[in-house]
Amino acid sequence: MKKKIFTKNKSLKLEVNEGKYLYPMLTPTSKKTNYYDPAPKSSVLTNRYFGRVLLQLHQILGLFYSLNVKTKNKKILDIGTGNGFVPQLFLNYSDISSAVGVDPYEENEHMSSWQPNKTNSNLKKIIKFINQNTSKSLSFDRYKKFLDKENYSFIPPEIKLKKNKKSKVFKKIKIGAHSLSKLNEKFDIIYCKAIEHIPNWKRVFKNIDKVSKKGSIIYFKHRSFFSYLGAHRYASIGIPWGHVVLKDEEYKKFVKTFHKKREAEMNNFFFKGLSYPRYSVSDMCEIAAKYKFYPIFISSEKPRYFNKILNYTNLIRNFWEIIRNNYPTVSSEEVLSGMYHIVFKKIK
Repeated sequence: MKKKIFTKNKSLKLEVNEGKYLYPMLTPTSKKTNYYDPAPKSSVLTNRYFGRVLLQLHQILGLFYSLNVKTKNKKILDIGTGNGFVPQLFLNYSDISSAVGVDPYEENEHMSSWQPNKTNSNLKKIIKFINQNTSKSLSFDRYKKFLDKENYSFIPPEIKLKKNKKSKVFKKIKIGAHSLSKLNEKFDIIYCKAIEHIPNWKRVFKNIDKVSKKGSIIYFKHRSFFSYLGAHRYASIGIPWGHVVLKDEEYKKFVKTFHKKREAEMNNFFFKGLSYPRYSVSDMCEIAAKYKFYPIFISSEKPRYFNKILNYTNLIRNFWEIIRNNYPTVSSEEVLSGMYHIVFKKIK
């Protein structure tokens, strides 16, 4: 079969091969879906899905435990809450007093939000799963068997689990990260797993500043745009780091050439479903500092396919020079990263 080639800058020839450069890295959503398809609704509520939710909860609680972040009688805000499972699980398994989840979209209204509906009944199923796979403590070894195809190098410590029977207050509000000031409320802890989908981080931090106070903690779980799968399955292309190597107009040309049927869908997600402008972790820290938020923890997970993609950096002539020219503030660590865990504390 003849190789597919895309030419950048009229001289740099890049091999295009989804089977080689994408399929091995993407965890399939089901047996009969394409690599760019979200999980079918019928296959979402599996033990694997429950395990991922439990891991997310455990990572948050475990990191707070390690950093000595006090949660008793504190208020938490979850930005980009989706179905609201995470803040509600906080109320069930910690001494947090109240939680608010905000999201501009209802379930399935946006491509980045394919989470399961029927929230109340599904939340009960997740709680049942957690109770079956935990005891008085929360241990990764108890549920890791459900994560056999996942990336998880950031393994949380075993912690005491605080199961609550008291009724606590949870509110879900349909607003975005640029409208947080409308909440008219201050929070002790702010969590966000959706920052990679939110544009204009300067406005985001400006709004976070309005709903936080001295001592407030912000935890971002973040897949960098510059990472290998930073364009997610919906906008990734068959060139290693193609979404970073190609400039915006080149990306549009590539999609028009190789993905004509998905052209509108891919461009929509690439430019509107991912944060824009493209911000690096360094940019995030610089923006945060303007509002007196300073990092107390930054860690990046090594992706399970790290060795493979490390070799791919040698396949593109002047790879690192291209990256630096396109995005001067991004580091090599960020390019080779999986998921970032970033915690800020407000000092004033």
